[in-house]
Amino acid sequence: MTLAACLSLGLASPAGALAGGSPARAGDRLTRATVFITSLTPSGRDRAEVGNCTGVLIERDLVLTAGHCLSDMGGPSLVVAQFFDSSNRIVRTVQVASGALHPDYAGRASAEDPKPEMLGADLAILKLADPAPADRRPIALASRPLDAAKRSSVLLGAGLRVPADEGSAGQLRIARVDAEVVTDGPTAVALGVAGGSICRGDSGGPVASSAGVWGVVIAIVRKKSLCNSTVFMAVLDPRSRGFRTMLSRAKRSN
Repeated sequence: MTLAACLSLGLASPAGALAGGSPARAGDRLTRATVFITSLTPSGRDRAEVGNCTGVLIERDLVLTAGHCLSDMGGPSLVVAQFFDSSNRIVRTVQVASGALHPDYAGRASAEDPKPEMLGADLAILKLADPAPADRRPIALASRPLDAAKRSSVLLGAGLRVPADEGSAGQLRIARVDAEVVTDGPTAVALGVAGGSICRGDSGGPVASSAGVWGVVIAIVRKKSLCNSTVFMAVLDPRSRGFRTMLSRAKRSN
């Protein structure tokens, strides 16, 4: 199936959570580097909107996630990164100080105007106000992401485990994903089928093979249901101009 054909089915807003899959492996390096991102944005008198995404620690104070997770935060927001314990429950919280979007990201795509290059640039790096806990180590990005994407891969997410249950988020889960890169260039996109439904809260979750983290979950393909196992992933190219610019801006941001 072509990318355009997939998009004609409808492109969900943010990608979501693993309703299914299995609990992430306790003690695994990728598990310990994955974080749950929560934002609180005032939306009116005595009201606020809560948003969730997943991300991965790439430096002691930098978290990689999906671009729309950052751009959706309208106005002043309190944003935190939450770390998991050996039972995959949230145990530590660090405030996010700032962030930087990929320079080629220009907002979400739509079924009517897919813009594949926009999908692949759906990336952001968040800068933590304080370094991650001492027992957490940044995860390495794959040096050859297109080759890494051809290997057996998994994705992690901490959103809703039960699609209709708002209280089921916040537990890290893992699922296998069969992926195929469907566009090329510095903002390539992969399409895959995960071993669990992706619903909400999993945008920005890392996708990795034995060669390292090669992708980030950015969107799902859906027709009627709000959940689906068919998922789009931005393929990371840490040597590309856009990624290096985003990284530099995140490091300089306050």
